[in-house]
Amino acid sequence: MLKVTDRAAAILKVAKSIEGSPEAGVRIKRGPTSNNKSIGVGFSNSDGPEEGDLELERNGLRIFVEDALVGPLQDRTLDVRNAEEGPLLVFH
Repeated sequence: MLKVTDRAAAILKVAKSIEGSPEAGVRIKRGPTSNNKSIGVGFSNSDGPEEGDLELERNGLRIFVEDALVGPLQDRTLDVRNAEEGPLLVFH
């Protein structure tokens, strides 16, 4: 199952609170890729899960993972890396 660090959850919570209602969550979904060897991942605010989504909760944040990403993100950890432009969400 996908793990989410406390730091990653805190960053996602801030992003969600800017636009979403308290009951809403963050959806991890497929995004564009730069090559055929990687999987593109994006994040969006969501009022709830879509059919087939995996539902997680971390520090009061609801997280929905698109069904097509459940397998590829199995046993991965969503974390934060410091970058020059600011915090960057990464999967390990």
